Amino acid sequence: MCYPNPPAFYKAVADHIRAARSEIRLTYVRLHPPTQWGSTEPSSYYDTVLQWARDNSAECASLRRIIGVPERKGVPKATYFEWLRQHQEEVKDLYTYEAGVMPWSASCAWYDMGLIDDTVTFLSFSGAGRRQLTGFSVDNPQFLAYFADSFDQAWGALEPLETYVTRHSTPTPNKGH
Repeated sequence: MCYPNPPAFYKAVADHIRAARSEIRLTYVRLHPPTQWGSTEPSSYYDTVLQWARDNSAECASLRRIIGVPERKGVPKATYFEWLRQHQEEVKDLYTYEAGVMPWSASCAWYDMGLIDDTVTFLSFSGAGRRQLTGFSVDNPQFLAYFADSFDQAWGALEPLETYVTRHSTPTPNKGH
């Protein structure tokens, strides 16, 4: 199924997340934090993600998110890092939710994926503007398996969100004084 705009895409993903049984894998690799959207459907999607983690905390459920953080010379973009700090605070007690950070030094956004259980794959593609996004979904376990393998390989190399935020929150010593 194709989604021509962000509201249609985010609504479809949120609907599938609400129905998820046990495992959700998500990525967010964009140049601007999710707070850029400001419209109903993307905000509802982000709320749905965290609500699913809360609602499934007593189960053997897993929600993992790869966050691509825009960096220059090892320093995260300030507005993005502020969102990371707020996000880490928001999820610190959600046992079902885990986020790993992938430093992102490219000057462009990448595609994002949402893998719901073992059935449906969502792929989104950023446009030239901050609020441009299109995407599609494929309801096929074999298709999802390729992206799940890629996600899981990347996951093993990532720094946990809490560790990343702590490391970048620590002031660096003033050399030469």
